[in-house]
This record gives sequence, C-alpha cells and structure tokens, in this order.
Amino acid sequence: MALTPAAGGGGESSASPPPARFPRSANADVEWDGFDPQAYVRHNYADLRADDREILRRTRDFFAESKLSDARCVDVGSGANLYPALSLLPFARTVDLCEFSASNVRWLRTQVDGYDDLWDPYWQVCAEHPAYAALTDPRGRLAQVGRVRRTSVFDLPRRAWGAGTMFFVACSISADRAEAERAIGRFLDALRPGSPFAVAVMLGSRGYRVGRCAFPAVALQRAEVVASIAAGAYDLDVHEVLPRPPLRDGYLSMLLTTGRTRG
Repeated sequence: MALTPAAGGGGESSASPPPARFPRSANADVEWDGFDPQAYVRHNYADLRADDREILRRTRDFFAESKLSDARCVDVGSGANLYPALSLLPFARTVDLCEFSASNVRWLRTQVDGYDDLWDPYWQVCAEHPAYAALTDPRGRLAQVGRVRRTSVFDLPRRAWGAGTMFFVACSISADRAEAERAIGRFLDALRPGSPFAVAVMLGSRGYRVGRCAFPAVALQRAEVVASIAAGAYDLDVHEVLPRPPLRDGYLSMLLTTGRTRG
C-alpha cells in the first residue's frame, strides 16, 4: 500500500552521518511506521527558523487574501508538523490532518487535543496578520475543528475539500519522480475547483535521517515541480527560499507554490 510520509524534508542530528541515498525506493518499500515524530520535531521545529518563518508568512498572507471562509480544509502528509494546519485555522469549518504513519498519527492526535508550547511562535507569525489575530484561542480552535485521518495521499477522495496544504511530502514520499508527480496530482484532485492551496517541497533532496532511521527523497528541480502543479492549477505564485544555514545536509532550497485548482 502507498504510504504518506511525515511532512518535512526530514532532518538528522548534527552527529548523524550524511543522508543515505535510495536510488530505487518506492513509497511502499519504506517502513513509515518507524518514523520518530519526537526526534523529527526536536530537530526541525524546536526553534522557529527563518526559512519556515518566511514560508509560513507567505502562506498566511495567501490564505488571508483568498476570501476563504467556513471551509472544509485539509493538510496532506501532516507528519510531525503543525504549522500548515495552523495556517488554515481561521478560515476552517474543519481541518483534516491526513497522515499514514501510525507513529505520526498518534503524535498528531495528542497535538490536536492541545498542542505543545513550541508551536506558539509559529502561531505568533500567523497572528501578525489581522485575519489571524482575531482568533484568540488557536489551541482551542484546533481541538474543536481538527480531525486526524489515517490515510495515504494516493487514497484521497476527489473534490472533497475547499482549501488545502501539502508541505514537504512530494519530495520525501519516495525516491521516484513519478510518485512525486502522482502525489501532487492526487492532492490537487482532492480539492474542489477554484480551491486555494499551498504546496511546499525541498529541492534537490538526497534523503534524510530521523533519529537512527534513514528515509528516501527525490532530488526535484524547480521547473518540474511547477510544471506538475500547473497541470492542475492556475494563478500560481512560486517562491524559492534559500537556507541560511541549511536545516541539514543534502538539499538545495525550499519551494513554496500557492494557487487555485482547475475545474
């Protein structure tokens, strides 16, 4: 069965060896249930990095300007990352956090019930915009509208949601470009026509480690990511974020693309 990996391009501790290469790893070949969400969060999100701040700020502004209200929203491949879901919160009737890894699903359920303090700086970035500042209890709101669903990106229903995010999934779902393209297509197809969305990927990723486990990635290039998204979307805005310093070895940059789905 195809699995949805944790959101994020992954990261290894500073003492870990360089990321392993996975020249032929398909998504279904990887043991995603072995993903360690606590180790992932410690490395990737314990401190709010400038690149994540920029991506979150641009995503915030995009959704705030999209005339979105009372929408059924989805975050695909949530993994151990809450900030994509937070970016949807003021405009959501519901937020479905879709993830396959059993360990990540357990982590998400605890966080939806009442997320850790380390996510407060991420919400503070959101709250710099008036549309978000009006929501005075984001923790309580996520507990109210958030729903964790164990499902694969490849099994998403068609045209089920009115807005969505998919952060750092297509690049780290396998080492197969065709699967990355398919994941993007299935995400866009899960949104109704005209729905606003945000997709983030890591470019040039060579694989990553979480704790002691290595996971595959595909070294996507900007042009191919944009082409895959453009096949199912319009009004695209593309922004590349250069890491200073890098989150880990083995990638080039982060790419955020926002837009609306085609009919």
